[in-house]
Amino acid sequence: MSVRYNSREVRNGREFKPSQVANQPNVEIGGHDLRTFYTLVMMDPDAPSPSNPTLREYLHWMMTDIPATTGSNFGERSLSF
Repeated sequence: MSVRYNSREVRNGREFKPSQVANQPNVEIGGHDLRTFYTLVMMDPDAPSPSNPTLREYLHWMMTDIPATTGSNFGERSLSF
């Protein structure tokens, strides 16, 4: 799986400014089995901040039924970004 905001790839420990992540990311699932579908969930475990997590487990975005051979643009939007 690959997640990018514009051309910048998301990796563990890489920080982004809020202005860089204001729009939905480009997500490529990858795979070869046309019968496989995925669900993508973007959660924030300590929203709005680690020092003040009053909105714990905040759900930002959810896509379902994403075909393995495509990306999130081809899934069903369960919750908008």
